[in-house]
Amino acid sequence: MTRLVPLSSKLDLIAQTGFALAASRQPRYAFHWHEHDCAMLLWPRAGALDSAWRDTDGECRRGRLVRGQALLLPSHVEHSTRAQSIAQQHGELYLSPDLLRACRAMGVLQLDGAAQAMLDALWKPALSARAQPALITALIAQLDSSRPGQVLAAPPPNLARRWADALRQCLEDGQPPPSVAESAIALGVSIRTLQRACVDAFGLPPVAVRRTLVAQAARQRIALGEPAARVSAELGFASSGHLGRLLRAIDADQGVPAAKLSASGAAADWPGMDATSSRV
Repeated sequence: MTRLVPLSSKLDLIAQTGFALAASRQPRYAFHWHEHDCAMLLWPRAGALDSAWRDTDGECRRGRLVRGQALLLPSHVEHSTRAQSIAQQHGELYLSPDLLRACRAMGVLQLDGAAQAMLDALWKPALSARAQPALITALIAQLDSSRPGQVLAAPPPNLARRWADALRQCLEDGQPPPSVAESAIALGVSIRTLQRACVDAFGLPPVAVRRTLVAQAARQRIALGEPAARVSAELGFASSGHLGRLLRAIDADQGVPAAKLSASGAAADWPGMDATSSRV
């Protein structure tokens, strides 16, 4: 049978104990569509994970996992995972199907306090290797009683960049940029969704992104000889004094870190990612 996605084999890793643990702190982690020859438990420890997978009917499901949730998949299930945050941390627990024989839970799980504590313990480097098997057994038993989780909808691809580009265009046209609330309405998303997208993409909340772009535009115009009073009026300030306070608050060399977004727009490829994985 032709394999549609790459196989990332873990059999060598789980051969002795039946399980293997992997921990990732890679900024903007991305692993495109693939499958494993064992079961996998995926959980975010910090930041969020945008995940996509095929269910038992072959339908593509996707969503955003946050701390307190986990995704448990049987072997040979196609899936992809990415995290836009530079501060993401997540764990992957590879499991022999034999260990899950009595576990009825699958898919997205809402972790209770005991299961979360066990996963946090597995993450600790100080945990003795001799203690791991018993902890894994207890964790699987606890997961069996977990209730299904509700994943958050992932923000639209490149939402933050599209918004920042729209603000830049307003400023280049000499128009005051819309507020964060007005922007969210125009984009058809909630303020919270826009905030998550900006923090993931830029490491800054929307208010900080907007203030920085306005300060950049104002400095450029003033440097070209435009009066500060006219610049402040056209950018929506009540007076040039308000603009002056903004310029004093934001350093001249401070900018929106656009380099954190792929110039090729690769983020938009998820979840149909079939390019080279950025996982190392």
